[in-house]
Amino acid sequence: MTKTDKLAKKIRQARVEAALSQKELAHALQLSDRTISAYEKGRALPPLDTLQGISNLTHKSINYFLEEELEVEEDFDLQLKLKKIELELLQIKKVLKENNLWD
Repeated sequence: MTKTDKLAKKIRQARVEAALSQKELAHALQLSDRTISAYEKGRALPPLDTLQGISNLTHKSINYFLEEELEVEEDFDLQLKLKKIELELLQIKKVLKENNLWD
């Protein structure tokens, strides 16, 4: 079983355990139910922010969806930290624009 297949199975299992339909999960994530189906069948991989959303909505830790290999966890943690930095920079840019300090 590939890593993609394992992730797909975990996404489906988490959704079912949270008593959510594909349509409900998709709506909460502002995606189509076809997209959720693609994630659950391993035809597509969710982006980091979508996987975090699935984690929040299903009340599963993000580590639940990851392989137990340290390398994968470290890589994911790094991606998560980078995403947080990106969001913070966007917020700073917005404030600077609002105060006419950004061209």
